[in-house]
Amino acid sequence: MPPNIIRHVVVEDCEIVMVSDTSRCRRLGLPFSTVVHAGAASALCLLCPGCGRGALKLYRPTHLPMFGCRACHNLSYTTVQKHDARLDRLLKLPEREMLRFVTQDRNITWKLLAIRAGCIRRGVIRKY
Repeated sequence: MPPNIIRHVVVEDCEIVMVSDTSRCRRLGLPFSTVVHAGAASALCLLCPGCGRGALKLYRPTHLPMFGCRACHNLSYTTVQKHDARLDRLLKLPEREMLRFVTQDRNITWKLLAIRAGCIRRGVIRKY
């Protein structure tokens, strides 16, 4: 893999601990904090051992020994990895405009996306 491409680990592949599971968090030695919201309401949160930010969930990728927030572990969701905004834009176009991409556009990526969008509209394939 080229060095300039960052591979995201997905959240679904991690062990997750939530602030609502206080006994487990205490057993793991994870620090808590209280956040005061507008209107003087306060809420309990976990402090990320890596950066100190408050979070409702902390994650531990299977290849790492410690829990941390999504930012510290560079985590992403599977749906985000699969989503393509260009495909969404094509699906919103009228059939005639989408067909223009297939027949006239020189960019092969847009041609393939337009063909895929047409197949999705016709129910031949699913979006993801």
